[in-house]
Amino acid sequence: MSQVQPPRERPSNARPATIQILRWIIVNLGALLVTMLLLRIAIVSVTPDPAQTGLRALLRASRIVTWPLSQIPPLAASLKGALTLADLLTLFIALGIWIAAIGVVAGWEREGQRMGLKSNEERLKP
Repeated sequence: MSQVQPPRERPSNARPATIQILRWIIVNLGALLVTMLLLRIAIVSVTPDPAQTGLRALLRASRIVTWPLSQIPPLAASLKGALTLADLLTLFIALGIWIAAIGVVAGWEREGQRMGLKSNEERLKP
């Protein structure tokens, strides 16, 4: 009869510096994307014709993000001015993915801290 043994310890391949860089990238790029989409929604819902260069550039840049959903006919329906359902749905999807990615990286950091504390505790045992 064989006895059940606890799982063997596996070394973690995670590097704290890599996780911190990844967290910084996710937080900053996600904030940039969500802010860009919020500005797009504000511009297209208020401004009937954004002829100014800065507004046009922002709308072109954010159009790349909203384009896939705007190809679906029901989502291309206009709500107010040039605001479409695709704009709002893109914002909600981007926000959800951003929050999930931050949560995953936070879990990795917590697991790294837990693994680090466990190895320190084992070193202190006589």
